[in-house]
Amino acid sequence: MKRRTKSILSGFVGITILIAMTALIISAPRADFTTQNISLIDQITLSDITTKHLEKGTFKSSLKFKQNNFDSPTKEFYGQEIIIADNPQVDRILIGVTNNLISRIEIWNQNILIETKEIGFMNKMTWGEMQTMTVDFYDQTNDKYNGKSKISMRFYDRTGFFGDIGTINLDLTKYGDLSGHKSIGVFAKSTESNCVNEPEFSDIKIWKNYKSFD
Repeated sequence: MKRRTKSILSGFVGITILIAMTALIISAPRADFTTQNISLIDQITLSDITTKHLEKGTFKSSLKFKQNNFDSPTKEFYGQEIIIADNPQVDRILIGVTNNLISRIEIWNQNILIETKEIGFMNKMTWGEMQTMTVDFYDQTNDKYNGKSKISMRFYDRTGFFGDIGTINLDLTKYGDLSGHKSIGVFAKSTESNCVNEPEFSDIKIWKNYKSFD
């Protein structure tokens, strides 16, 4: 019995080490752009960032997010904003989370909301703790999925390796050429009023011409 227990424990430890080593191997390389402080008016232009990555038509962005728990009857939406130039159908994408525990995407063009998508959180979120929000984007010029475009988001606590809080993605192929100049920023808004409880955004990182393993 003791030998069996020891074997089970050894196997568990071995699997844990293997998982940790795999996570280390596939972790993202050093970001091409990093800044600790970002405000709602800041926009980071992708074309101004230099990189050695070769996956054209792609980028990944990551930021830290913290919002204290509060009692609000209105729905609020926070996250990353992607501004896209030279597309007659889309000029702005908002992707992030809401205060009623939903992952959300909004597609905008000329100040008109043309599409939304929402998915409820899959795991518990602890208000007041620091979470991470990552966005992966590729347009139709990418080599792996040539001719197709997509945006996706992961929202997670700590490393996120043992489970995400929320995820969402949207196929953007129907919106045509999304390879124009892009800028990345953050946003916080209420969908029902002019006031919003602004969260804490920090530690934004951008990988240009880079596609995640996930």
